[in-house]
Amino acid sequence: MTTVLDRLEAERAILRTHHRFFHLADARDYEQLGRRCFTADAFIEYRIMPGPPQRFIGRDAFVDFMVAGRPPAHPSYRLAGPAVAHTSAPPDIDWSRGRPRLTGHATVWHWAAARTVAGRARPADWTTIGLVEDAYREDGGQWLIAHRLITPAAGLVATGSAPGTGRPTAR
Repeated sequence: MTTVLDRLEAERAILRTHHRFFHLADARDYEQLGRRCFTADAFIEYRIMPGPPQRFIGRDAFVDFMVAGRPPAHPSYRLAGPAVAHTSAPPDIDWSRGRPRLTGHATVWHWAAARTVAGRARPADWTTIGLVEDAYREDGGQWLIAHRLITPAAGLVATGSAPGTGRPTAR
């Protein structure tokens, strides 16, 4: 970075990538997420789920994993099928190590099904808050994530149950 303006422009681009990740993840557009958010050689580690950490060397390995877990397309999928929604608290970008490092929190809601059998919206099955730690690198004119670590910020926040018919309600 040579000027304050250069740094401000880089930080705006970094924030766009940060928020683009959540948008593309919620839309389940993992191919675009890989290309538009991570460097080809990115190291990605998630320690947020139960069990051993999930580690990916290279964006292709991450995209392959995400695509393999994506349910098949179905006309009612968006209303009835699994869903996820991310929100992000305003992150901090630190340049003290020579390259930008973004740190922030993300809240993620997960639904096994977004609707009850009767078609009504249902609460999320589980929610968590993660600590996002990303190192960014300029790559082909874009600021992309070169290293990502996601850890629990507060453990599992809330849990629910698998979708069912729900309790009777007036129609």
